[in-house]
Amino acid sequence: MKKFILFLFVFGISLPELFAQTGVDSPYSRFGIGNLETRAPNARLQAMGGIGNAIGTPRFVNPVNPASYDRFDSLSFLFNVGFNASAVTYVTTKQTENGNGVGINYFSAGFPVLKWWRMAVGLLPTSNIAYNVVVPGVSPQGIAVNKSYEGSGGLNTLYFGNSFRLANQFSVGVNLNYNFGRTITSSFLYFPDSVNMATTKVENTSLINDISFNYGLLYTAPINSNNFLHFGLTYSQQMKLGATREYLIKSQFGGLQGNVATVVDTILYRPKENGVLVMPQKAGIGLAYEKKEKLLIGFDFNWQNWEKFEFFNQRDSLNNSWNMAAGAQYIPNYSSISGYWKRVTYRAGARYGQTYLKINGEPINEFGISFGIGLPLPRSLTTVDLSLEAGRRGTTAKNLIRESFVNFTVGVSIYERWFVKTKYN
Repeated sequence: MKKFILFLFVFGISLPELFAQTGVDSPYSRFGIGNLETRAPNARLQAMGGIGNAIGTPRFVNPVNPASYDRFDSLSFLFNVGFNASAVTYVTTKQTENGNGVGINYFSAGFPVLKWWRMAVGLLPTSNIAYNVVVPGVSPQGIAVNKSYEGSGGLNTLYFGNSFRLANQFSVGVNLNYNFGRTITSSFLYFPDSVNMATTKVENTSLINDISFNYGLLYTAPINSNNFLHFGLTYSQQMKLGATREYLIKSQFGGLQGNVATVVDTILYRPKENGVLVMPQKAGIGLAYEKKEKLLIGFDFNWQNWEKFEFFNQRDSLNNSWNMAAGAQYIPNYSSISGYWKRVTYRAGARYGQTYLKINGEPINEFGISFGIGLPLPRSLTTVDLSLEAGRRGTTAKNLIRESFVNFTVGVSIYERWFVKTKYN
C-alpha cells in the first residue's frame, strides 16, 4: 500500500509536467492537431523501431495493444517511466537552424485483478504544437510588413486499460482514454521598421477534454515449448471529442520580441465557442516471432483515416497516414551468473511512414533508425532501458523544410511482486 500511495503521488506531480512540456519546435506542427507522437510508448519498443501491435510481455506495459496486459504475471506490479531528450536540425535551401527539448516521455503501471483480468493505467503525449514562423513582405505603399505565426500546446492521453483472457493464448483488451490539451495559435501583422504604427494580432485558444476508446486482440500460437508466433490487431474508432475555443482580434502597439503590448482596440471577440474535434479511426496489424528469453523479431503496419478529420466543422486538407516498423531484441544468456553483459538485452529497429501532410504537392514522410539496450539491475527483475533514434522528416524540395532529429530516451521498468502472502514473520 505504501508503494501504491507513492505511485499515485509521483503520478500526480508528473501530470502537470507532461501537460506543460512543448517539446521541439516544428513548422509542420501548424497543421491538423500538430506533430503526432509516432514513437512507441516506452523505451524498449522505441529501440525496436516502434513495434507493439503483437508484443505482450510480463515485464512492461504496452498500451499500443491493450490485449497485451493479459501477459502480466499474476503476482506482479509493473511501473514504467521514461524521460526523453531531443535535438533537431532544420534545413532549407537557404539556411540551417537547431533546436532541442527535454521532458517526460511516458508514465504507466500495470497489475493483475483476477486470473483472467488485468489492468493498466498511464499517461502519454498524443501530439505537440510548437512553431514560430515569420513571413516578411512589403505593403503596396512600400513599407516593410512582417506576418508571424506562433503556436504552442498539444494533446495528451490518460488511459485506463483492461484485458480479458477468452481462451488459452487468446485475449482482448480495451483502453478508456481521457484526451486533454490546450493549444494557443496566433498570427501577428506588424511593421518591423516602425514602432509608431499599430499592429494587428489574432489569437485562438482551444481546450479539448473528452474520452475515446481503442481496442486490441492478441493471439499466441506455440510452435514448441520455447518458440512462439504472436499475432495482434489494434483498432480505434472515429470519435467526436468535445472542445471549446476563444477567438480574439485586437489592435495594439508593441508586443515584439517579448516586449509588453499596449492594446488599442478589440476588433472581434468570440468567447467560449463549443465544437468538436473529429478524431479519425485507426487500425493496425502486427506479427512477431519469439524464442523464449533469447530472441524477439516483430513487424507492424498502421493506418489512420485523416481525410475525415474536422475541427469546429472545418477540414484541414489532411491525407490518410500510414507507417510500418520492424525491430528485434536479443539476449545472449538470460540466466548467466558470471557475465553481466550476457544478460543485457540488445535491441534495434527501423520505421518509415507517410504523415498526414502534403504541402505544395510534396508528401511529408518520416523515417527513423533506432538502437537500444536493457540493463538489468542486480538481484532484481527491474531494468534501465536506453533508446537512441536518428531520423528525418520532410524535404527541402519546393521551399519546404527538412528536419533531422535525434531522440534519446531513458526508461525505468520496475517489476515488483506485491501479492505474495508472507510465510514468516
